[in-house]
Amino acid sequence: MWGENASALFVNIGKAIFETQIQGKIMADKKQSIILKGESLEDLFIDWCRELLYNFSVHGFIPVDYEVSVENSSIRAHLRGDVYDANRHRVKLEIKNPTYHNFVIEKRKKGLRARIIFDV
Repeated sequence: MWGENASALFVNIGKAIFETQIQGKIMADKKQSIILKGESLEDLFIDWCRELLYNFSVHGFIPVDYEVSVENSSIRAHLRGDVYDANRHRVKLEIKNPTYHNFVIEKRKKGLRARIIFDV
């Protein structure tokens, strides 16, 4: 996963999670805000993935539009999306949890690169 900065990296992993997991037209008519703090950028990244998956699992929320700001190991996100509807959506692959196995965020010349494995 790539991002030109931390905020873009967090947006891109969110999009990747739900593009992998959900099929169907996702509307942008529901709103949700998330504020998290972590001990490090790596912990924050894992917590962000967990929060997105939790909100889908418990509330059926599927984000499609992301407004994200990551600063000093904290994230403030305003999301727009849809609530899962079995008539319009299908789960292609259930993503359960991010793992720390081989997890890394690396600074590169053009931004940040993350490698992460999820339980399915």
